Amino acid sequence: MDLLEYQGKALFRRHGISVPSGSLWPEEPDFDGSLVVKAQVAAGGRGKAGGIRFATDRREANLIAGDMQNGSLNGRPVQAVYIERRLDIRRELYLALAIDRDRRCLTLLVAAEGGVDIEELPHGGLLRIAIDPLLGLRDFHVAAALRCAAVDDAQQPALAGVVRCLYRLAIEEDAELVEINPLVITADGDVVAADAKVVLDDNAWFRRKPLNHELPTSHLGARSPLESEIAAAGAVGVEVDPQGELVAVVSGAGLMMATLDLLCEQGLRVRCAVDLGGTVLAGGEVLSRVFEAVGAARPRVTFLNAFMQTALCDEFARMLLDAQQRKPLGGRIVVRLKGRNAEAGRDLLARQGFEVYEDLTPAIRALAGSTKQAETS
Repeated sequence: MDLLEYQGKALFRRHGISVPSGSLWPEEPDFDGSLVVKAQVAAGGRGKAGGIRFATDRREANLIAGDMQNGSLNGRPVQAVYIERRLDIRRELYLALAIDRDRRCLTLLVAAEGGVDIEELPHGGLLRIAIDPLLGLRDFHVAAALRCAAVDDAQQPALAGVVRCLYRLAIEEDAELVEINPLVITADGDVVAADAKVVLDDNAWFRRKPLNHELPTSHLGARSPLESEIAAAGAVGVEVDPQGELVAVVSGAGLMMATLDLLCEQGLRVRCAVDLGGTVLAGGEVLSRVFEAVGAARPRVTFLNAFMQTALCDEFARMLLDAQQRKPLGGRIVVRLKGRNAEAGRDLLARQGFEVYEDLTPAIRALAGSTKQAETS
């Protein structure tokens, strides 16, 4: 999930990283002086595309913001406009933490030059430090980052603090990427994050309840309204066919892809696919929020496909029953349940009127058969 800049800066502020004072338009900033007006789009290259403009005062900033709000940037509609204090910049750095999938760890990225695309940095200009997840960020990592940044002695404690805060943010918020480009040293010697790019792990959304209330779901990246509602509920939704009548709710990303392949092979039109991810372990209350979001799509059929390898199927079945009692799904509900204690789980669901299957192929054939009957009737 890509956060917009102002949302990323809200996280920075929460974790002790200094950011410029600002406000989301049409709220006006409560200070005078030069301002920066920024289009909020989940994409890079905003400056080159005219998405970052400067204003001498609040009146000019309001005029620019009104013009931006109704426009688009690189083919994407502007989702919001953020106005903040313009910094008196002495120097720009680059600092980031990103998941390195090959090494299976977070990697600290540092460059003594910021404000440019990483690809434009000269060879050897970017320091990469792999951080062992069992050890975490250590003092020698921070010392290497300071040497690479080559900042004055006076700024070293502040820069070290930013590195540590950024690492804590990445761990506590389940971030796949946290990037500050540029990280600015001002004329007064302050170290300030002038920009923020934050990508959070969708599958860990259910653990970030405080964040759910702080970030408007309408501004969470380039999702459709249905995808945004599912994300706010704690799962990951992908809208496939707006005209489809079937929603597939699946217990993992890999299983979701396989399920979609099989459903499409049978000629079924899928409105949306939902990956429950960690929601399968989060309790009936969280699952009921997913049901509520799915129910808003008014599916004629909901297909729940769960293959439990660590969780217990009977516990998951009780969660489903609890969620169905809290936020009932309309239409037909078909469940394929397999894994540990699956027989007990299927018995629980069958007694409550769910259509239950052990194997995937018969379940999908039943779905396809009922769909064809509905089309011919």
